[in-house]
Amino acid sequence: MLSRQRKRGRTSRRDPETPRVVDDLPRPVPISRAELEVIEAFLGAQIDALLREFTR
Repeated sequence: MLSRQRKRGRTSRRDPETPRVVDDLPRPVPISRAELEVIEAFLGAQIDALLREFTR
């Protein structure tokens, strides 16, 4: 039964509709210091590389 429910929820690769993303979060979205530290720890090098590309 669960597999049938999953199949019903999927869209076909031939489906021309693009999924719609809805952002109903408050402005600005609060980020705690701990969350920022986790982002920097795991993505710091990639973020630095992206920012270097934009400043060239």
